[in-house]
Amino acid sequence: MEKYRNGISEDDLQFTKNYMIRSNALRFETNSEMVEMLSTMSKYGLSDDYVKKEEAMIKNMTIEGHRAITQKYIIPDRMYYLVVGDAVTQMKPLEKIGFGKPIQVEK
Repeated sequence: MEKYRNGISEDDLQFTKNYMIRSNALRFETNSEMVEMLSTMSKYGLSDDYVKKEEAMIKNMTIEGHRAITQKYIIPDRMYYLVVGDAVTQMKPLEKIGFGKPIQVEK
């Protein structure tokens, strides 16, 4: 997270932007997905051009903008990490990576 927080390459940024914009079409592939998006827009009071504004924001993202956002919101020493797996085989190795003592959460 520290490395990501300190910046990504222009190629990584462009790849991410392309992926996000292209995958946006999948959000409206079925009628139920369209209804869900319209419901979300209504629930949160989003404008009719919300999707276009979101895409414009993604297209206009810069390395500097990305870094400012990650510096503001990604604070590794205040994060919680969720690991899903077999506790019997994974708890001991997790203790060794240096993020503190893992806490097992039961279903």
